[in-house]
Order: sequence, then C-alpha cells, then structure tokens
Amino acid sequence: MGNLTQESNVDGFDPSQDKQSEGPSDFTTPMTSFRPQIFKTPFLVDSDDIEVRCKAKDYELVFLPEEKWAKLTEWTLNPTVLQIGPSTFDAELASRIIGPNIWLKNFDMDAMMYLFREKTTLRRWSPDRVAFLNCMFSNQIITAYGKFDGNRRGYKIDDNFLEYGRGELPYHGSTGSVWSVDVDRLYIPICVNQIHWISICVNLVNRTIDVFDCGGKKNNRVIEAFAVLIPRIVKAVQSPERKKDFNVKQYTVSYVPIWCPKHEW
Repeated sequence: MGNLTQESNVDGFDPSQDKQSEGPSDFTTPMTSFRPQIFKTPFLVDSDDIEVRCKAKDYELVFLPEEKWAKLTEWTLNPTVLQIGPSTFDAELASRIIGPNIWLKNFDMDAMMYLFREKTTLRRWSPDRVAFLNCMFSNQIITAYGKFDGNRRGYKIDDNFLEYGRGELPYHGSTGSVWSVDVDRLYIPICVNQIHWISICVNLVNRTIDVFDCGGKKNNRVIEAFAVLIPRIVKAVQSPERKKDFNVKQYTVSYVPIWCPKHEW
C-alpha cells in the first residue's frame, strides 16, 4: 500500500480537476446534493445461466466475467509486470491473492479493496453507488462495539466513523460519497479472530447484511457489531433535515450459502 497515491488530478476523469479549463464542468454539482429521481433497490440475478446473469446490474460485483478469467489464465502462462494505477501486478502478487497456499494479510486485502474503490471512483465499471471499506474499519467497528455494549445509553459515535460515513476514509481512494445519499451498499472484509477471512455486504436500502463465510460458521458476535453500529453511523452523517427519517434499529443478518476450499492457518 506504500506506493498508492492520493493524486487528485486524474487524466480523463473529472473535468473540474483541470485547473486550466475555462469551460463549464459537467461534474461541478456535488454528489451529495441529489438522489436519483427513479431509484430501484439493487438486485442480483443468481442464475447458473451465463447469458442471464451477465445482464444483471450487479454482475461485475459478484462474478468474474469469463473473458477476463480467460485473459488472466493466458497471462499466467507468460506473466509480465502490469501497471495498475500506482501499483503493479506480477506473478508473485497473483500467487498470493488467487492461490490457496499463502495466508492473506490485512495489507493484501486493503490493496485489492483499493483497486475496487479506484474502479468505482473513476467510473471504470457500471456499479457506482457502492463503497469498499478496509480492514482498519472492520477492526475499529469490532473494538467500538465492545465499548458500545458496555455503555449503550452514553455511547457516542467516534469521529473517524463519521469520516468513513462521509466517504473521507479510507484516505487511499477516498470518494467523498455519503452513506445512504450517494452509497447504497458497503463491502467489508473481516478477519475473524485473526485466523479466518469472511466478507459482508451491507445493504443500506434494505437494512440487511449478507455474510459470506466459506467456513459455514455463525460469527454472530462479530457480525452483530456491524448490524448495530452501521445504522448509527448512517444516521449521524445525514443532514439535519434527513436525520429524522432514519432510525438506528439493528440491521437484519443472513448467511449466504457458499462453498469454497477452507483457508485456515
């Protein structure tokens, strides 16, 4: 992560970043100033039929397109170093991220989540009302829940959580997108007890959390931290006019049936 840049001027992205531009910008209206007039709840077409599922709105968030997997397979036969934004992708990184033989560390997960944020911020794929959090966020939520559980009436949301809710954190690839205004879903990696990786998708519209755990376990205490605290963060970052429309009731949790090889110590 040390090579990741926070350079704000990106060629081909936001015309308003061009300091020499004299014409009006199409991107001068802050994202937080509006919500689409026609809003539909995000959905996923969960089908084994490739022709059907590839047309789903969330296809790129869930499935790896077959043609991209074919390109990756071809690249592994004769790997060359690829430049991906400020970072590089080589055979060693591919082995760590894709292979089952090496335990992934926080910085591995954070690097990949950064790439998702970059694709979203630069609008390199269709999904845009999504946010990808880092391992620091998940660790802080779990720690904060211990404090909350011991003092529910007196608990106050930490300022750093408000920065996440306003899209100011993580700093690398920060979006400035406010939860439940510009963002409908959060994708979060979690390392349970430092020995097992799971992921969750928090749907701010439906007030649900989908848990993806290849171990098939019910990590209720860990997930409860997110189900309880995220609604409070969402409400805290809303404008005074919108706050009254939000409540802090705990989100509903469901475990998504999946299968994959176990990846433990």
